[in-house]
Amino acid sequence: MATKIVTDEHQNSVNEKNKNEIHNYKNDSAKILAQETKTVLIKTTREDKSLLEKKTKEFEGKMKMEQIALIEEGLKKATTLQDVEKVKSEAANLLKKEKELFKEESKNYVKKVTDTEKVNLAMISSSYKTINDDFFTFNKHRFYYYDVDKNELLSNDKVNTIEEVRAFEKKHKEDTIVKDNPINTLILFILLGSLCIIPLIISNRQKNKA
Repeated sequence: MATKIVTDEHQNSVNEKNKNEIHNYKNDSAKILAQETKTVLIKTTREDKSLLEKKTKEFEGKMKMEQIALIEEGLKKATTLQDVEKVKSEAANLLKKEKELFKEESKNYVKKVTDTEKVNLAMISSSYKTINDDFFTFNKHRFYYYDVDKNELLSNDKVNTIEEVRAFEKKHKEDTIVKDNPINTLILFILLGSLCIIPLIISNRQKNKA
């Protein structure tokens, strides 16, 4: 069931997010058009590397023992400096070869795990403004999603597959249709008019002086 949420709390969060993420954001211009809170299930896929970590430790321990054994055996037979360098080279080559093999095997040690979390999600439809050249303001729109229990905004990518979120965005699709600020047109006409009038004034003054 949908429940009412605290408008001021979420509007402040939206304003803060916009300040950090949106270029030329007009401060505190966010306006919540619609909001709804529902309990939803959020599924997050992550990589479980616990088996990889275990296998890596086992591999490192095994290679250490094998290299020590190889070097000790080689040094027993070495009679020249060249023989010693050969033993060191063989140990290095063994490690390199085994590392390449382990790298291929390690792909099988990483598992995809899906975590499911129940979240009280505030779904917010909000308009905001951006400002360019200190004159022109533009109306924009975004959807925001707020974890009520953790008091934090969530990434849209984290919730965009949730049925309740899709339904909310569909319900408020008209909110995304924004119109240009008519003041922009007025300012533009004034600027264009000034460009036309100023040369005429200068021309008339020059004629009067003549």
